[in-house]
Amino acid sequence: MSPSIITNPGYQLVVEEKSSLQSAAIGVWFQNGARYERDDQTGYAHLLEHLLFKGTRQHTAHELSSRFESMGGQINAETGRELTALHGVVPANDASEFLTLLLHMLTETTFSEEEFYLERDVVLQELAMLDDDPEEALEDFSTEQVWQNHSMGRQILGTRESLTAVSYAGFIEYMRTVLGKNHFTIVAVGRINKDALISVCQQLNDKTDNKITSKTPAYHSCSTQFDLGSQQQHLLWLMPAVNYGHSKIAIYDIANHLLGGGYDSRLYQCLREKHGLVYSIDSRCDFYADTGLWFIQTNTDNDNSDKTRQITIDTINELATSGPSNSELNNAKSHLQASMILEADDIACRMENIAHDVIYCGQVPSLQDQIDAYQAVQIKDVISVMNSAWKCHSFFTSR
Repeated sequence: MSPSIITNPGYQLVVEEKSSLQSAAIGVWFQNGARYERDDQTGYAHLLEHLLFKGTRQHTAHELSSRFESMGGQINAETGRELTALHGVVPANDASEFLTLLLHMLTETTFSEEEFYLERDVVLQELAMLDDDPEEALEDFSTEQVWQNHSMGRQILGTRESLTAVSYAGFIEYMRTVLGKNHFTIVAVGRINKDALISVCQQLNDKTDNKITSKTPAYHSCSTQFDLGSQQQHLLWLMPAVNYGHSKIAIYDIANHLLGGGYDSRLYQCLREKHGLVYSIDSRCDFYADTGLWFIQTNTDNDNSDKTRQITIDTINELATSGPSNSELNNAKSHLQASMILEADDIACRMENIAHDVIYCGQVPSLQDQIDAYQAVQIKDVISVMNSAWKCHSFFTSR
């Protein structure tokens, strides 16, 4: 059964009922991230995510934490480049109260000036942790370079300068602007009482749509070094990708899996299994509203960095020139199709996938439609995508 979508001014509720379960995954998404921050607001979106848990007009922060804990404690929040989400998995009987609390956090949030500065300091500690995470630091640096002079390229956590400069009054005004008229997408998957959730959402009926737009970031090819102060050499290649919902998404998924997305991928088999140069190799595509990025990242001893780089380049060139064998392509299709089937039974994954489909595409494709898209991919399609992306690649390494 396809999810039902109830649309109202200011929000939409998407429900996929699975009556055989005893749990429910519920989340709220809204436009909030690096993309929509002004130059002097870097990191504000992520800080707002933290502060939403500091209390509402109805509940203190401790009361919120206690109630969430009693529901099982599987509550989370995240801020990306375009979206912020609050979500969790709870027993089905708690679904209505859980959504009520989430919406109160978004519409009735309140915190003192002292709480604001304490949480700002917590985020500064989180930012400092980047010094101990060279992979993430290099990823942030490279994204900023290829999307230079655009807010999409900024570090999501912000900078020490922007966070130390923020005032309580200035942030309250920012929060009111972001939450006052933002469009909420609410997704519920599992054993759901749809009428009860519709009733909970009535508190949002006075909201109006205020979808925010911004220009598409231009991709700039470049190569440079970044000082990470790490013991190993970190290598990262970046390539442009398509936007979420693009007709070639299935081709990018398959090409990425063939290249470095699994244990059977060419880069993993070559760099680790054949030559023992790396412990791991990460390859993934991030898709956004109007653009995307393809990351390939690994690390190795300094003495092996040149060899690792050359083997990676040769492997990518070979796949871009000759494409995969029929058996490789079929294995990639089988893996991705199996992953989709497994994710459909995982209500947390299903909730997140539905949210992105609705936000970016306005609809939720059926499992069969997604399988058909993978099955339609041919060797020539993989070659075409690989060549298109690789000719614009950027390279970043540590020093």
